[in-house]
Parts: sequence; C-alpha cells; structure tokens
Amino acid sequence: MSQGSWVRSPWDDALAEAWAGYCHGSYPIGAVVVDAQGEVIARGRNRLGEARTVERGFISGHDLAHAEINALLNLREVPRPEVYGWTVLTTVEPCPQCAGAIAMSGLRAVEYAAPDPWAGCTRLLTDDPYVARKGIRVGRAPEAVQSAALRLALVGFLEEGHAALESSLLREYRRTHPLDLRAAEHLHASGTLAALRSRQAPFAQARPLLLEVPA
Repeated sequence: MSQGSWVRSPWDDALAEAWAGYCHGSYPIGAVVVDAQGEVIARGRNRLGEARTVERGFISGHDLAHAEINALLNLREVPRPEVYGWTVLTTVEPCPQCAGAIAMSGLRAVEYAAPDPWAGCTRLLTDDPYVARKGIRVGRAPEAVQSAALRLALVGFLEEGHAALESSLLREYRRTHPLDLRAAEHLHASGTLAALRSRQAPFAQARPLLLEVPA
C-alpha cells in the first residue's frame, strides 16, 4: 500500500478519532457523520477504556461507549428530511448495537472501512424486514483506508491480548486479509505505534506506518 493512493477526505477525520481512541486506552475505532455535501458535522470515538461519564455529547467507560454511538450523540440535531442525506463513516464495521442505533437515528447511509467478522452486523440494515424498509445504504471506504483502519484495529486487539476473541479474529483475518494482519503483527512487535502513543503524537505521524507494505 503506497501513500500515493491516499486521498484526503473525511475518512482522515474518522481515522484520527480511531487514533485518539488508541491514544486514550480504548479500542482504535472512530466515526464521523458527514452531511449531504460531505462536510463533517459530528465526531465520535470508542471510549470503552476511559473513566465512566456521560457529558458534552459523549459517553465513556460504558458498554454503550462505541464510536458510532458517540458520533450520533455528538449531532446537535437531526432535522427531517435533511438527515436522510447524511452518512456515518466508521473505521470498523458496526456491531449490532451501533447498526441498530444508526437504523433508528434517521440517517440513511453508513460506510465502513475494516470488516469485523466477529461482531460486524451491517446485515441488520439490509436483511431485517423492518430496517430494510428504511432503505439504508451500506458502502465501503477506499481500499487504502480499509487497510489503515484494519491494521490500526488489529494492533489494538493484539495489545489487549484476550485470547478467545483474538484467536477467532486472527484465524479469520489470516485467511481473508493476510497482508494487513502481517503488517499489524509487525507494528505490534516493533512497538512503533505504541511509541507514538506514548508521545501523544498526531495521527499524521502514524498514517505512513499504517500504509507500509510489510516485508
């Protein structure tokens, strides 16, 4: 994956939120909401690993404190019919909770970067008879964003070290995304992302590392 294939877009904001989650001890998953013109109007990140609180348009330290939930909570308002043209961009495929929240939020589109064979549930948006009637569009991020998001998420999972979840995920990713998994394992073993986190470096410094082609 070369940096030349990277085009600046709202996905940079979503990945920056994921990086902020990683830097704050939570899972590296981020989300933004963009309006019909593609402008970022709300942001959220995973805050599961942080102190429990509910304030200023986000929740943390709670089982509900996922990136998509926080992005939706960060919206000042959801006026109809304008909200139908808005889209959630999230760095990892939404889980059942987040897919359900998106379905009930009034938004009619979601795009995700990294696949999640463990908990990903975008099928709820397309296959459930009730939700399917809403006509929610499900799309994917550009390939470079998919790789960067997956590698960052995998580094976070590897650092957690919870064997049951990890073993199932890693077997699936080794089958479907071997290059990205190898890159994540190298980043984890080298500690390069962890070193950037210790300095609270901006995402711009981490991005080139996430795009390197592993040897």
